[in-house]
Amino acid sequence: MKKGILVSTILLLIVGSSAFLFPVDATLDIQNPASQTQDELRRQLGTIIVTPGAGPSLAVADFQARSTNVDQALAMFNETVWRDLKFASVANIVGKSLYPKTRLADPSGLRFEEWGNEPVKADYVVFGSLTGNTEAQGFLYDMKTRQQLLTARLSGDARNMAHQLADQIIKLLTGVDGIALSKIAYIHNREVYVMDYDGYGSRAFTRDGSIALFPAWSTDGRKLAYVSYRNGYPNIVIRGEDGLIIGSTQFKGTTTSPSISPNGSLAFSSSKDGDSMEIYIANGDGSNARKLTRTRNSVNISPRWNPRTGRELAFISDRGGSPQIYLIGADGTNERAILSLGGQMDSPAWSPDGRFIAFTWDGGGGTFNIYMADVASGQVLRLTREGRNENPAWSPDSRHIAFQSNRTGRWEIWAMHIDGSEPRQLTLNGGRSPSWAY
Repeated sequence: MKKGILVSTILLLIVGSSAFLFPVDATLDIQNPASQTQDELRRQLGTIIVTPGAGPSLAVADFQARSTNVDQALAMFNETVWRDLKFASVANIVGKSLYPKTRLADPSGLRFEEWGNEPVKADYVVFGSLTGNTEAQGFLYDMKTRQQLLTARLSGDARNMAHQLADQIIKLLTGVDGIALSKIAYIHNREVYVMDYDGYGSRAFTRDGSIALFPAWSTDGRKLAYVSYRNGYPNIVIRGEDGLIIGSTQFKGTTTSPSISPNGSLAFSSSKDGDSMEIYIANGDGSNARKLTRTRNSVNISPRWNPRTGRELAFISDRGGSPQIYLIGADGTNERAILSLGGQMDSPAWSPDGRFIAFTWDGGGGTFNIYMADVASGQVLRLTREGRNENPAWSPDSRHIAFQSNRTGRWEIWAMHIDGSEPRQLTLNGGRSPSWAY
């Protein structure tokens, strides 16, 4: 029995470390990801995230007030829609210093030559007005064809209306749903919290008065599983989006790392049947658990469903001497290693489109950072460099990654583009283990 590992597991689960099972083995021969063909992978990512000087340009004119007493809502709306569209990186946002001085609130005021020619030279222009604190109207125009692409009638608070508009624009320009209305679960003060995708609106999701770890959304965002010590030892609790408990496990030993498949099945890691941590799958309420891995005296943790197929899982195993990434079918077949770089690897996270796996790696004895692997080619790219960075979580559109970082001196939740660019801090009062709802 690996008593030392199992005891360390329980102790480190309490403090919430993401690399909580494996000792560092600095004697392994490390493959350097920089030696792999990263240029091709970066080229692929350049087709997903628009980089400066490439792709279409979008001018986002300040919305105008159609009624009185909306100054605060108007400022919030304009700031939010700008940030949403900039972070989406589906187009280059033209700086406001280049915009015409005339105010633009409706199509009758649009002068195509002012917005389509130098210095603005926008391919698209979005503009509109607030008719009250909870109502707005937005327009999107193509400067080349001079066609109106979108008329959006919006209702809600200022931030919600801005998110709605941004998502509609992103959907129209890319064909992919936007993420501005998505949410992120994370751990704060030993409880699960949920916030808007941009860090606003944080609220407690659990009030167990115990220790909560490793939240994991279902792909539809209607269920959330997490590890809880509410009964004295680590087990998994599943709650509906309303916070009510709809399932749980009641196993002895250590049970951790929940992941919910597209069809609602639950995967997790547990020592419930003996000495080793093994991968299990169960019904969505935690019942009828079935063991997938059977590797005596090895540790298998962090199962993550392929969200595109729902038929296989990535997970971490130290069966080869150090924790590396493996795959296994949902029926327990076709078990194999897919990344073997030496050092410590942890927290594999499959992109919703199934193309990439983000993961935590220490580079062979160094500091933990976020890396990404192309599943088809095996190419690996380092995404973070400042501080220690762990627990990657994909956005629903497969274009952004949330993660925890201590670069400011304590653990906070951050988000970045798929290529590692433009990291933005989401939490200000501490946070770990993000999970992005699809």
